[in-house]
Amino acid sequence: MKSLERFLTDLDSWPWTAVWRVALGLAIPPVFRALSADRDSVWITLALFTGLLVALRLGPLVLRRALPFSAEVKATWAERRFLAKRHDSYQWQKLFWIGLGLLPYALIGDGLRTGEMLVTLICLLGGGAGLFLWRRIDAAQPQ
Repeated sequence: MKSLERFLTDLDSWPWTAVWRVALGLAIPPVFRALSADRDSVWITLALFTGLLVALRLGPLVLRRALPFSAEVKATWAERRFLAKRHDSYQWQKLFWIGLGLLPYALIGDGLRTGEMLVTLICLLGGGAGLFLWRRIDAAQPQ
């Protein structure tokens, strides 16, 4: 496995997956504020966040198809996608970690605007509840 492939594979492994998603959450308010002319529009913030989630889904798909990766890396990613489809908790984890990245803005500085606060609550509450429910479902299933 080449060093770039190892880096990309490790990026989606614990604890780096949490670290980069928290960093993404930290980047959301300044980027969204720069992209939004309306300072406190909930709808614009929700639209930008939805676009971000779609980009997080489509970006890796396009890169996997466009760039030549080794069979080992492709197999690792295929296994992870299979697990993610089987255990939807991976999607909830993404929301939860992004929400943790947004949280410092609610506590310090200028705080969060209304739309940003709504996205933070959706991420933390929805992500936390999803993780809790999927862990209970997973624990109840026979191994």
